[in-house]
Amino acid sequence: MLDPRSIVFILAALSLLMAVVLFAMPTSIRQRLGGARHWSLAMLVLAGGSALFGLRDIVPDLLSVTVANAASLASVAMIYSGGRAFFGLAPRNGLLAATVVVACLVMVVCTYVQDLFSVRVVVFSLVSGGLLFLFGLDTSRRRPRHPGSARFPYLFTSITVFFDVLVSGLRIVNAVLAPHTGSENFFAPTPINVLYFSTHSLLAICISVGFILMLNERLHAMLEHQLSHDALTNAYTRTIVIEMAERALAGGRRPVSLLLLDVDHFKHVNDTLGHQTGDAVLQHIVATLGTALRPDEPLGRYGGEEFILLLRDASAEQAIVVAERLRQRVADTPFTRAGEARSITLSIGCATAAPGETLEQLLQRADAALYRAKRAGRNQVQQG
Repeated sequence: MLDPRSIVFILAALSLLMAVVLFAMPTSIRQRLGGARHWSLAMLVLAGGSALFGLRDIVPDLLSVTVANAASLASVAMIYSGGRAFFGLAPRNGLLAATVVVACLVMVVCTYVQDLFSVRVVVFSLVSGGLLFLFGLDTSRRRPRHPGSARFPYLFTSITVFFDVLVSGLRIVNAVLAPHTGSENFFAPTPINVLYFSTHSLLAICISVGFILMLNERLHAMLEHQLSHDALTNAYTRTIVIEMAERALAGGRRPVSLLLLDVDHFKHVNDTLGHQTGDAVLQHIVATLGTALRPDEPLGRYGGEEFILLLRDASAEQAIVVAERLRQRVADTPFTRAGEARSITLSIGCATAAPGETLEQLLQRADAALYRAKRAGRNQVQQG
């Protein structure tokens, strides 16, 4: 059976390994993934703190007790701070720093003024367990809930964190009920010591694995979004909407309608106001359309200033209603730049799939309807 000192050194080595894994991520990616830098530093500091703990009775108490406790609490604070950065929450650096400093001062008093081992255990476990509890709460509350999202990394991390909080709570109970246990020989191979050190070390490594799983899931989601969305407007790419339309047509059970939307006089905007303003106009249009679309109505950038909208389970009459609503919404929402408002309008062509019709044929009819809308004076809807 491993003695507690060996377990602590194993924790230090594994924490260092996890820090290396996290630091090995390219800097550009680590900067885009909120929390990655905090968690990398947390594992590095935890490795140092654990190594100092392992040297207890070998090096002075200043290092193996005071500095080791401070490093371990700082690593937990970094874990919590990293969680807030990962989930886009406001930082609490001042409050965290104050909490760690006050806890360390109390433990210093309980080391050098009067040796109160059980009080140090209670203070350390309360602060570290409390911060981990808050981190676990954030993780469980803010895990992705939309269909198709990977929830396992968040569940794994939050459950592991809560188990570690439970271990901290049990250690507090043990320190209160048996205040002298462990104070004479910190690394005595008693059942309580072996259970605490082995469980805490295992959970600490599992939590760091959870960091990697969550960062990997976030990176995967970011890459998926980049592949499926237009970089300028954040609408879907043409390929994605076409694939959705093909699947909808293959089902054959519900009516499928397509809308092609074209920005009126867009070339004039580009020529007179510049391409940057033209880009801003496209972003404005997509944002405006988004306020009038349901989640199951995917809008994609078809090319240039042209967009495509897929309407599942929409008859020809319903498609016209949707198209008119979108046209009116854009016309009623002027584009404003440098304090100057400019009216933007859309021409829209609609087509509803006939039985046995291919996607190419449906697109041709929608395109022909769009052409008629442009020829008839723009800012209107035509049906193909």
